[in-house]
Amino acid sequence: MITFGMYQNQIVAAVAATVGAFGLGTVLGYTSPAMPDLKERIYNGTVDIEPFSEETESWIGSIINLGALASAIVVGILVDIIGRKLTMLLLSAPFVLGWLLLAFAKNSAMIIIGRVITGFCGGGFSLAAPLFVAEMAEDNIRGALGSGFQVMVTFGILFVYVFGSFLSFQWLAIICGFVPLVFLVAMIFIPESPRYLVAKGKSADASRSLCWFRKKTSSQEVEDEMRIIEMSVNEMKAQASSMSDLFEPHHLRPSLLMIALMCFQQLSGINAVIFYTSDIFSSAGSTMDENLSTIIVGIVQFVATVSSIFFVDRAGRKILLLISSAVMCGSLVVLGIFFQLQADGKDEGLGWLPLICLMLFICAFSIGYGPIPWLMLGELIPQKVKARVASLSTVINWGLSFIVTKFFKSIQDALTIQWCYWIFAIICAIGFVFVFLLLPETKGKSIEEIQKYFGGPTSSTEPQTQNKTKQQPE
Repeated sequence: MITFGMYQNQIVAAVAATVGAFGLGTVLGYTSPAMPDLKERIYNGTVDIEPFSEETESWIGSIINLGALASAIVVGILVDIIGRKLTMLLLSAPFVLGWLLLAFAKNSAMIIIGRVITGFCGGGFSLAAPLFVAEMAEDNIRGALGSGFQVMVTFGILFVYVFGSFLSFQWLAIICGFVPLVFLVAMIFIPESPRYLVAKGKSADASRSLCWFRKKTSSQEVEDEMRIIEMSVNEMKAQASSMSDLFEPHHLRPSLLMIALMCFQQLSGINAVIFYTSDIFSSAGSTMDENLSTIIVGIVQFVATVSSIFFVDRAGRKILLLISSAVMCGSLVVLGIFFQLQADGKDEGLGWLPLICLMLFICAFSIGYGPIPWLMLGELIPQKVKARVASLSTVINWGLSFIVTKFFKSIQDALTIQWCYWIFAIICAIGFVFVFLLLPETKGKSIEEIQKYFGGPTSSTEPQTQNKTKQQPE
């Protein structure tokens, strides 16, 4: 059983790093409560912003994905040059600036620029924070701590849903602007990733960092782990890294698996559901208050994501992904059937069904496809190509998120809303087959063991530690 005392410093470091994920959650959830308030204030003339079209509104909702996509390229380079920690710290100042632009916007251009900046910074955390946590955490709690990233994202979404129900879009932006400052204060006292320091030839600093993270571990076990890290990193550095390295079989296989997971995550339709939750309830003709419905969905998402922490290192990554895709598929099929019945005028007495379907969908996503792809980003990819693959995977993730959120309503108008959900359901079904047939289990495996599974070079000496299990991924 994991206790705070056993892994105190690792838990503190993971919480500090994932405050940035909380900031990403506030960015993702902001438009759901803010846009209705903003449009109402423009209509009433209480804010000095010109009215904007539905096209502009769709850009405001989706443009953060392009900002996050750009950050994947920039941050993917910075994490290897200046480190995981410093990269995240440097994101704090522009993050605050982006929220200030939203709070004091005088036109739609300022709103869009603010959304791009906050999307850039939030997206940067989605790449740097999982890498940092995966590299500093012990094998047997890496899954739980890695899941904390998605927990904080969902907490950020819930935060803006709740406060946005009674605050103006301006005050909501101001409050969200304090989140990067909290991260700055929390993270500045945390050491850099030991693995990164070893890669930069700073062995003494790496040893001190590892001792800090392994506060309750014996000095001999720390030395053993340090030796494993050094051997692994040195073997990777022995060969010059280039784009051609991505096509080596032991790099290409995990890279393609990682990219596929990111594709299934976004093409499940999750961001369309989050961004347009209020619209879904409105379209369904639900009598429940839209703000209350949105908050309920946010609570369900947060609670389900928290519960995933207790399962990811016990049940394993693969089984949770299978459950996740199966339940999401079923929920989307039923949601599509509801809207088909509504179109046929046969939905009387079924106004509660969309809420149930969305709650099941969010629950399933939150225990599987929400946290696990980000967790496995730090687990599957070898150190030699980790920055490149992480950058590429994140670019694809945010690019697909932009496509889904920007064109969701256009596709809905062209194909009907029920077919939108059925298409998402088909993709979830394909994801189930993919995970069942191709994805290895990484629960309880060290990064070196996972690398060996894919045929990569491994250290010739692997000291035994209490938290390692010697078996191949399934």
